[in-house]
Amino acid sequence: MIMDVKKKILVLTLLFPFFSISQNWTQESSFPYPGVHHPITFSYEQYAFVVSGSNTDNVYKYDKTNDTWVELSPFPGGERGYAYGLVVGSKAYMGFGSDPNSNFPTDWWEYDIINDSWQQKSSFPDNGRNHPAMVSVGDKIYMGCGSNTANLGDWYEYDIINDQWTRKADIIGNDRHHPFYFSIGNYAYVGFGHGSSSGPGSNPSASSYIYNDFYRYDPANDSWTQLSDFPSEARVAGTQFSYGDYGYVLSGDGDDHGPLNNGELWQYDPINYSWTQLPSHPGDAIWAPGNFIIDCSVYFLLGQNNNTIPSTYPSNIYSYKLSFDCGCTDPIAYNFSNLAIYDDGSCCYVTGCTDPYAINYDSLACFDDASCISPVLGCTNSTASNFNPNANIMTAFGGELDNMFSTGSYFQGNQHLVFEASIDCNIKSAIFYSDINNNQVTFELRNANGTVIDDTTHFLDSGPQRLELNFNVTIGNNYQLGISSNNSSLYRNNSGAQYPYNIGGAIDITGSSASSSSYYYFYYNIEVETECLNVSEINQYSFLKNKEIISVFDIFGKETSTSTGKVLFFLLDDGKVEKKIFFD
Repeated sequence: MIMDVKKKILVLTLLFPFFSISQNWTQESSFPYPGVHHPITFSYEQYAFVVSGSNTDNVYKYDKTNDTWVELSPFPGGERGYAYGLVVGSKAYMGFGSDPNSNFPTDWWEYDIINDSWQQKSSFPDNGRNHPAMVSVGDKIYMGCGSNTANLGDWYEYDIINDQWTRKADIIGNDRHHPFYFSIGNYAYVGFGHGSSSGPGSNPSASSYIYNDFYRYDPANDSWTQLSDFPSEARVAGTQFSYGDYGYVLSGDGDDHGPLNNGELWQYDPINYSWTQLPSHPGDAIWAPGNFIIDCSVYFLLGQNNNTIPSTYPSNIYSYKLSFDCGCTDPIAYNFSNLAIYDDGSCCYVTGCTDPYAINYDSLACFDDASCISPVLGCTNSTASNFNPNANIMTAFGGELDNMFSTGSYFQGNQHLVFEASIDCNIKSAIFYSDINNNQVTFELRNANGTVIDDTTHFLDSGPQRLELNFNVTIGNNYQLGISSNNSSLYRNNSGAQYPYNIGGAIDITGSSASSSSYYYFYYNIEVETECLNVSEINQYSFLKNKEIISVFDIFGKETSTSTGKVLFFLLDDGKVEKKIFFD
């Protein structure tokens, strides 16, 4: 059976070798520490690092194999923001930015990844700065542009072996800070960013000059070449990386220095001098995020979401597969890839249902075998007046599992989810996320006119928690699940919702009160239950062991349903007769 499945997978892979590559982003485990903008992020083998950002000196290490984060010793250069760094081999290099006193440090540091140790190197010989460009080509690091009291357009080389800085030819475009940059082969590429005067691609109606021009630097000849302008909106303050033979730019602000409409990902081909747009990351475009690459996938994280008021610092991490070079190389695994060169530890040997809301969900399964059984809420007791022969569960869960499917914020107001009920049921509980402790919130069930049918008040702690609601719902449309208008500080997602959400075939969440259909409000992993009506007292006793009763007789052979003060005989569906004595 396994080999039959494998053959099917292999055939699909051979017929469509480029079908699944670069199609979707995947949400990963969240960043467990306070969010920051302008983080320094880099990776080495199965490890990634986050250093500094937002005037901090924190250092965090991610172990992909175990999917864990730990905090390391602080960065010895002190707190700073807008600093920059990169990795060359097993060493990382970091400097620049500004400290909490708005000074521009010129110190330069080397981090030994293997030994978890820092060493200060030769300081930068010129002015410090925020938001420079920084790339590596071979065993050299190149840094330039940025801003201190003004925008800069200079360019420097750092010789790692000799620990030496050398001034090189200035960029031939306008001075700028917060550009995009990467290296491919023997060249460095720099472009876009924020200047102080009009330039290619700048928006004349905007208060800031954001560029879409693009340049290539040749270290061998210490020369710059202007390339074709970026074919889309000018941009600034995103993140960038290179992988294989391509360069990439991701997210950021547009030509008005406001967030892009979405988190755009673009790939640059240096052979054809061409740009290709790839799928955007989930959620809103992010200002000053970070990224790292492990196992042929880029991981996108942190930064600042300026689409929210006030701005938020998302903890969501998303990954995007850039190449088939990494994958499962074991031919007996269900997800074997004949195109994979490097094994990324993803081989899956357990099949089953991977839908957490299915009644046969298998938490150990890593490959979905299409066996999932959808929950059907209803009374499963055949002796009840409301018995549903199609029902397979009396308690179901639904809606969004948690708040990690997209970006969002803590919100004040009485927005709500809209739903329909196809059977009488009880909305028993849900998970909520509070931003503060001792947060008094009144949760409301309203009809289609907005009239409150039922409500309950809880005091919430900070973080996620499941709360009892016990809202009884009859068959009907356009119900509302919300909060009273004077409550606040509950998490809502600003994008990514995919309506409708069905809960056990009993409830359909059809949308929210927000103008955008992608907004999701407050109620996560909603628990819905039903009860069996008019069940005889006899059928409540455990001795039945889930057997169906054909008939019940008293000692005189008369059919009865009374359980007290009598000797009763139970004719069961397996043909057996059981005798029980009940006392008052």
